[in-house]
Formats: sequence, C-alpha cells, structure tokens
Amino acid sequence: MVITMADRPQFNPDSVVPLYEQAADWIAARITAGDLAHGSKLPSERDLAEQWGIAYQTVRRAMQELRERGLVVSRVGKGTFIV
Repeated sequence: MVITMADRPQFNPDSVVPLYEQAADWIAARITAGDLAHGSKLPSERDLAEQWGIAYQTVRRAMQELRERGLVVSRVGKGTFIV
C-alpha cells in the first residue's frame, strides 16, 4: 500500500539547511513519530516533488539521504519503502 502524505511540509528556501535535507528530516521525523510504518511504500519521487512544490532532483537527493541514514530502501521497479 502506498501511503499518502496528507500534510505538506513547510520548506524554508532561505535556510542554511539545504532543501533536500529539510525534506529528509521531515520524513525522518514522521518515521520517528510512528506516522510512517515499517514496510510502507512512499509515493514516487515525482509525485512527492509535485505535491511539495519542489524540484524532482531535490526529492531524489532527499531519498538518497534517507537511504544513507538507513531509514528507507529503494527497489528498482517497486518503489521506496520504510525500513
């Protein structure tokens, strides 16, 4: 099941923290809070970029950051899942 991102994160483009890191931190916080359960499938990167009003490459970099943190895993042709 693909989860829905009901609330849109508030990004600060003027922050010293890059947008990709703000996006990754937002998803990480949702995981920690229990809003995103183990095994849940995230929306596609393109869908998230459209929903959040940020560039697709920014979302791609955020997903890479989350993979490096060990919070998500991506499977080619399947999607990105919460670990």
